[in-house]
Amino acid sequence: MSGLEITVRGRAERQYRPEQGTAILSAEFTESTSEEAHAKALELQSEVVAELTRLDETNALNAWHANDIHVFGHRPWIDGKESTEVVYTTRIAMTAEFLDFEALAAFLVEWAGRDGLTVSRIVWDVLDENRPRYEAKVRRDAVRDAVAKAQAYADAVGRGSVTAVALADPSMLGSGGDGGGPVAPAGAMYARAMAAPPDSGPTLELRPDDVVIAVSVDARFTVGE
Repeated sequence: MSGLEITVRGRAERQYRPEQGTAILSAEFTESTSEEAHAKALELQSEVVAELTRLDETNALNAWHANDIHVFGHRPWIDGKESTEVVYTTRIAMTAEFLDFEALAAFLVEWAGRDGLTVSRIVWDVLDENRPRYEAKVRRDAVRDAVAKAQAYADAVGRGSVTAVALADPSMLGSGGDGGGPVAPAGAMYARAMAAPPDSGPTLELRPDDVVIAVSVDARFTVGE
């Protein structure tokens, strides 16, 4: 009986508690003059930056960035018609990487309702310095899955133990497929206002989903009689 070649894809995933919540922010104003829109956006950004600097000094943040400004004029649509008047918008993008989720919740309560400030979303993730270690664990799980899958095929046709001859990232063995290297989908954010003592103001509880790190690996095996 000739040797048999088996090619499989192993998959694995693990869930990790979020270690960082990144708030995606923007200070944006639309006014009749570009100077007024620009001035208001800069004023609001300076207030937010002052608060982020304070939080950074308390180690509540991993980092913060004010990394983009977009200035443009346009004619708004009113009642289905384009206005003849040009208005001007200034948008300044900011990000704040929170390590302290209670501080993040307090920041959202204080700032999310401010005129001109938009909190687009919260992105949950593990820390960059921890990700390689987590991915290594999941990658080992994916290889074990590939071995078990290949051995099951061999057992089904009455062959012996499989021997790995090639391991690769998805699709690099020429077998096609859906890809699937390490991924970490941003966890959804669940938030709800909690009852608070009188005069203490509202509080916010954040309950993010776990961060899922998933890995796929392609593997080729041979098996004798």
